Amino acid sequence: MTWHYWLRYYPTLTETFVYDEARGLIEGGHRVRALAIGSRDDGAETQGPGWTVLHPPSYREVVASSAKLALSSRGRAAARWLGRHQRTKQVAKALWAATTLDPADRVHVHFAGEAAEWARAAWMATGVPYGVTVHAADLYKPRPSLAAVLEGARVVVTISRFNQRVLRERYGFESHLVRCGIDQAAWPRVDAGASRRILSVGRPVPKKGFDLLLEAVEQLEDAQLDLVGGATSELAGVTAHGPLKRSQVAALVGRAGVFALPCRTGPDGDRDGLPVAMMEAMAAGIPVVTTRLPGLSELVDERCGWVVPQEDVHALRDALADALGRPEERRRRGERARERIARRFSLAGQVSGLQRAWQGA
Repeated sequence: MTWHYWLRYYPTLTETFVYDEARGLIEGGHRVRALAIGSRDDGAETQGPGWTVLHPPSYREVVASSAKLALSSRGRAAARWLGRHQRTKQVAKALWAATTLDPADRVHVHFAGEAAEWARAAWMATGVPYGVTVHAADLYKPRPSLAAVLEGARVVVTISRFNQRVLRERYGFESHLVRCGIDQAAWPRVDAGASRRILSVGRPVPKKGFDLLLEAVEQLEDAQLDLVGGATSELAGVTAHGPLKRSQVAALVGRAGVFALPCRTGPDGDRDGLPVAMMEAMAAGIPVVTTRLPGLSELVDERCGWVVPQEDVHALRDALADALGRPEERRRRGERARERIARRFSLAGQVSGLQRAWQGA
């Protein structure tokens, strides 16, 4: 039996939690392969977990190698379903992907998006089971296929108890709780009390609240902020970085005293789940300044950070000022943050949780 990870993009910088999970399976003696619909330039130097990665070949090869499956009754049914959600060329590629599977294999997909639609089509065509881990945007800004993807999945996993409740109440599906985990050995302990630098990491999208953070920082005296991920600013004291490799982010974590991310529910309903960059900073002993958001409260509270209402710039400014002004408190809350990651959000726990979910299916 081989584990197959089907991905929307590979390589990319933004899905390290997938690569780490796959690496954990490989280190546990499992055979793991990956198939990616596309790739991103930002991940050109990404170090994957040592797996074999397939990308669709030329369209002519795709059609030729999947012709027999496409003509079967199950293949036609799969193509009709997927054709309601993706373009014709993508349907042909999905049927090609199905031909790469053996009956004893299992497919797992992070995010209930395009790759999960491919997995459902492959299951319809071949019977090879698939599972899906539901995160945030795929649940709160879902594709029309979400209910069908969940219905077909042998295993439905999600990252927070709040997500479990949403899946149950909104869609009628029970799910396994498997939190994203951090390899703490990759994040050496930082003395958070020794630095007043603020670090924030994330894509420049509304749900991250970077506009609020910049407004709050502007009101602080002598604040220094490293802003990573593509957001821009001309404010004094703000250093804006584009997307960085994990080693580069780790260097910035090493000189930070506070991690700030004022998450919010976006105008389109999108929201964060458990931001991995926040968890990585906590793993290193950096306390967090963030906002009250369902799901996120399972990660951060006042013991390991400062939590303020959404959209409240003044409260955010005051929390940052309090954190920056009390180095010993930064150390205390940072140490609790590190302990929380070790207890509740470990990579080993993520990998074993996924295996238990499949074993019980």
